[in-house]
Amino acid sequence: MLARDAESLFWSGRYLERAEDTARLLDVTYHGMLETTPAEEALAWSDVLYALRLDGVFAATGRAVTAANVCEFLVLDTNNAGSIFSSVRQARENARTVREQLSTELWETLNSFYLDLRARNLGTDLEFQPHELYGMVRRQCQTVAGVAAETMSRDEGWRFFVLGWNLERAEMSCRLLSTRYRQLSPSAFHQWMGTLRSASGLEAYRRTYRASMDPVDVVEFLLVSRTFPRSVLFSLRTAENALSRLAEDGELTRPLRQLGKVRSGLEFADVRELMQGDLGEELGKLEEGIRQVAASVATHYFSNSHEFDLHSVHLLPGEVGKS
Repeated sequence: MLARDAESLFWSGRYLERAEDTARLLDVTYHGMLETTPAEEALAWSDVLYALRLDGVFAATGRAVTAANVCEFLVLDTNNAGSIFSSVRQARENARTVREQLSTELWETLNSFYLDLRARNLGTDLEFQPHELYGMVRRQCQTVAGVAAETMSRDEGWRFFVLGWNLERAEMSCRLLSTRYRQLSPSAFHQWMGTLRSASGLEAYRRTYRASMDPVDVVEFLLVSRTFPRSVLFSLRTAENALSRLAEDGELTRPLRQLGKVRSGLEFADVRELMQGDLGEELGKLEEGIRQVAASVATHYFSNSHEFDLHSVHLLPGEVGKS
């Protein structure tokens, strides 16, 4: 497969996952603001920006941290390459460049998603029906993922798509926990529920831990669950499987070694011990490890497409995407 085609599929997966994660986080935060003080509201929206690592980009706009400003920035701002609209547009554009690699059903689904989003009055939706808008984005992203799973051949293109998709998911779960873990005391019921909802994990968590509100259980579930597809460990395992199948003749490539090291370090970690120490520092190391894997994938597989610089800026600090 051509390097540029592999990169396009990799980034299509990342952009789609990013759009869905952003919509879910915005929806949960919006509903959590119904009974809060102005100070609590400003802190919550600041947390959203930090979780998406867009707090610095938003600050540079000079706008106040309010629900209206943050939602506009994260949904429809075309100057923000990490907004939902920009992410969907870039996912579609990357897919368009590899149209011959995709099924007709997948291309039509993704293209229709973008065209529907572009045709909407997103400003009006945010003002009057944000929940419906966020729900639509989530459902459409899940529909695209489902069509991809049902119609794409399990070849190199599929593996690059899955690799980008799951590295983005693992990194986002790390960011979510990094932002919220200090709030996860047994008495912080709403924050606990919101964190699980932000990962679409509340029902799965309840089936595993019943009525427990122990913060150790929440962190353990989102970090190392072997059955929940949005846990960091599950996502890393899925990405590692895709990466191992991309290696020629079972070669232990540098990206595969790095990902195996990150995954094994997490898989055999004791969450209770992590929380007795500095969990924030450990989550930061884990997130950085995932970012290093993505950089190594780009260097190993996409270097013929364009130069990858870990310290350059595209969507987030240290990231380069294809748009």
